[in-house]
Amino acid sequence: MNLESTAVVPAYRICHGQHGVGDPRGAAIAAWRGSLGDDDALLGARYDAMCLHSPFGRPVLRFVEHVDDGIVGLLALAPRRMRAGGRELLAGVLSHLAIHPRHRSLGPALMLLESVLAAAEQHFDLVYGIPNASQGANAALRRAGLRPLAGMERSVRIVRHGHYLARRLPRLLAMPARVAGLAVDGGDAIMAAWRRLAGPRMRARWADRLEPAMDEVWSGAREHPALTAVRDETMLRWRFDQGVGMRIRYLLVEDETGRVQAWFACGTEPLWPHILEVHDFWSMDACDGISPAPLRVLLREARRQGYAAVGLRAAVGAGAAAPWRACGFRPRGEQQVVVRWIDPGLAADPPPLHLTYIDQDG
Repeated sequence: MNLESTAVVPAYRICHGQHGVGDPRGAAIAAWRGSLGDDDALLGARYDAMCLHSPFGRPVLRFVEHVDDGIVGLLALAPRRMRAGGRELLAGVLSHLAIHPRHRSLGPALMLLESVLAAAEQHFDLVYGIPNASQGANAALRRAGLRPLAGMERSVRIVRHGHYLARRLPRLLAMPARVAGLAVDGGDAIMAAWRRLAGPRMRARWADRLEPAMDEVWSGAREHPALTAVRDETMLRWRFDQGVGMRIRYLLVEDETGRVQAWFACGTEPLWPHILEVHDFWSMDACDGISPAPLRVLLREARRQGYAAVGLRAAVGAGAAAPWRACGFRPRGEQQVVVRWIDPGLAADPPPLHLTYIDQDG
C-alpha cells in the first residue's frame, strides 16, 4: 500500500458496498450529492442502472468512511464487455468517483483506487478510466498505477456558420455575421448536393429506440483490431434506451436496398442545446474507418433539424479519425484515458483504442 493511504488509515477505512454498508444505495446517493447532481431521484436511478440493472453484472463498489463523519466517498468499478482483434475481453471502467469536498485529499482517493484495483486482479482483463480534468484525480490515478494511454478528443463540425459567428461577435456585428454565415452554408449545401449525385445513394431515418437492424451492423462488420465496446442489442438498450438523464435518438443511414450501413446515437447536452452530440456510432466498414457518405448524411440531417454544429468525443486511431477530419470536424480539447493492463498478453502488446461516449462511466 502506498505511504499516502497508510498514513490516513487511523482516520479512514474502506467499506465493501455489498457487505460493509447497511444501505449502499442511500450511502451512494449521499456520497454523490453535490458532485454528480442534487436530484436524489436521478442519483438513485443512476445507482439502480449501474448496480442492479447492468447486464454485465454488479460492479465492484467501495466506500470510504471517516471515523467522525461517516461515509465520505465512493468509487465503483463497472464491468464492460469489450473486444480487440477478435478476442472477447472483460474490462472494468472506473465509475462515479465522488469524495466529499472536506475530504478531497490524495489519501482517501488512493484508498478507494487501491481497493478496487486489488479486486480487479481476480476478475478483469484491464481497468480503464476517463477522468475529468482534475489535478487531484489525475495524481491519485498515477499513484495507483494507472498510466495515460490516449486522449478522448472532443471535435466539432459547424453546420450553421451564421449561428456560430453571431454567438462570438459583438452584437452590432451579429446580423452581418448571420448573412455571411448563410453564404458559407449555401456553398456547403451546393457541395453536399454534388457529392450526393456523384456518390453512393444514402438515405436517413431517425428512430427513438434501438432497432434490430442496428445489431446487424455490429455483427456484420469485420472484427476491429482496436479495443472497443461490444455494441450488440444488449449493450445499446441498457446504455442508451434505458440510460439515465439523457434522451438518445438514432440516425440510421440506409443504402438503396434499405439495409442499414451505419448508425449514430445522438443527443444534446443542457449547456450546448444547439449542438447535436454523437454519443456513439458504428458502420459496416468500421474496421477500415467509417466512409464519408454516412458522415455527410449526419451533417445534412443535423442542419435540417436546426442544429448549429455536430460534436463527437472519441479516442480513435489516425485511420478512424481521418474521415471525420475530411468532413470538417476540428479538435476542441480532450480528456485523458488511463489504463492498467491486467492480462499479461495485453500488457506486453497493448491494442489500439476505439472509444466513444459509450465507454464512459454511464
